[in-house]
Amino acid sequence: MVQENRKRQLSLNMITNIIAFILNLFLNFFISPYIINQLGSEAYGYVKLANDFVNYATLITIALNSMASRFITIALYEGKKERANQYYSSIAISNIVLSTILIIPSFLCVYFLEDLIEIPISLQFDVKITFGVVFLNFLINLVFTTPGLCFFMKNRLDISYRKNIDSIILRFVTIIILFLFLKPRIVYMALGTTISTLYIVVVNIHYKKVLLPEMEFKVQYFDFSTLKEVLSSGVWNSLTKLSQIFSSGLDLLITNLYIDAAAMGLLSVAKTIPNVIVSFLGSLAGVFCPDFTILYAQGKKEELIESIEGAMKIMSIISAIPNAILLSLGVEFYKLWVPGEPAQVLQILSVLTVVNSCVTGPLQPIYQIFTVTNKVKQSSIVMILYGFSSILVTLLLVRTTNLGVFAVAGVSLIGSLIVALFYHLPFGAHYLNLPWWSFFPEIGKSVLSFFVTVGIGYFLKLFLSVDSWIGWFVAAIIILVLGLTINFYLILSKKERNSCKNMIISKVRRK
Repeated sequence: MVQENRKRQLSLNMITNIIAFILNLFLNFFISPYIINQLGSEAYGYVKLANDFVNYATLITIALNSMASRFITIALYEGKKERANQYYSSIAISNIVLSTILIIPSFLCVYFLEDLIEIPISLQFDVKITFGVVFLNFLINLVFTTPGLCFFMKNRLDISYRKNIDSIILRFVTIIILFLFLKPRIVYMALGTTISTLYIVVVNIHYKKVLLPEMEFKVQYFDFSTLKEVLSSGVWNSLTKLSQIFSSGLDLLITNLYIDAAAMGLLSVAKTIPNVIVSFLGSLAGVFCPDFTILYAQGKKEELIESIEGAMKIMSIISAIPNAILLSLGVEFYKLWVPGEPAQVLQILSVLTVVNSCVTGPLQPIYQIFTVTNKVKQSSIVMILYGFSSILVTLLLVRTTNLGVFAVAGVSLIGSLIVALFYHLPFGAHYLNLPWWSFFPEIGKSVLSFFVTVGIGYFLKLFLSVDSWIGWFVAAIIILVLGLTINFYLILSKKERNSCKNMIISKVRRK
């Protein structure tokens, strides 16, 4: 019964996550070309760059918050309530202090922004206001981080995703209203995000009281040794984050400084859909993390390994589909979506950004192993070496070749595949006391499924006209259905297929 409840909750978490992703993709699909048409791709790129600056700031905060859910959850499920409260309050107080300190550098960054990056004079005021609002949103998120951990600790991510669905709708409605009734400005996109963040804060505080009444925020619970314990692990995640910034997070900044603002805008447009896909895959993998953490805290190693392998199969089934659609139908998509932009260039940049997720997608659950087993130090050392190498190679290619923005997008693609195959896969297995090659077969199936699905897409284009939205969506839906069907038989064993069929039949009969 316990295992059935776990599977039922996991299914619910996944379904709500997928709905949130589809909604976000759908709204981005409609609003992004409208904004680009109103503002131009150059101005649009500064919104993404502002969010990149926030990612740089998270280097400081991630050391504190990246391991918070892990330590609090394990203490809670080990029956150490007072210890869990010490973790909770110590982290919450530290976030408040940290956000207060960060006000000053945030202000200075906005005030001297034109000295840091290239901004056309006509856009300087709007860009600075946009950066200011984005930083404000970051600080609000930081102050109210800990109440949102309740969904992880109680494995009720479905509530969190339903909340995200509401916030996505609120964000886009706000942006549309501002663009329709006021003079178009890029700051409206940041304002929409901030309003949705305030909504999330209110909902998080409410559900924390409902789901985790035993967690109390008290100043007397603050314990420096507890904080030091969390930081000693979390600081390595800061280094991992730094490597991610070096490998791909500096793409727009490098393009802005070493090429030009127009190329930055083009890269920003090209990364819009890939970023949604990557974000979705990471979010979907996060569905499994509470289950992994709870099983690890309870010492159920066999169930943990089974859960990880099942998560990889699910990620393999799903991750190949959006990649294949983008690769086979990408040029037609960009011609229809942003007709004023160079479709072929956008297609190449998009593929360079996201195609590696046919490997890194099913690898996402493996990343959780390093956090759950508290092996983030080893992972961080590897990642920081990769990050430094990536930034050096990128700068070298930009300065010495004519590859331009293609070099910026291409280096992170190759580097991420090397690290995934030579470190994350073998060492993820090692930390679970499994043979180094244990997870490679799932990656092989995912890559095979990707090429098969891409082949379906190109084959369909021989018979279907995809130069209209109707034709494009028909082709995409066919790829989706055929791809999922093929993956169902290619990736799952006969026993797993029968189990899925029986579960579906059982639910239909119950209804």
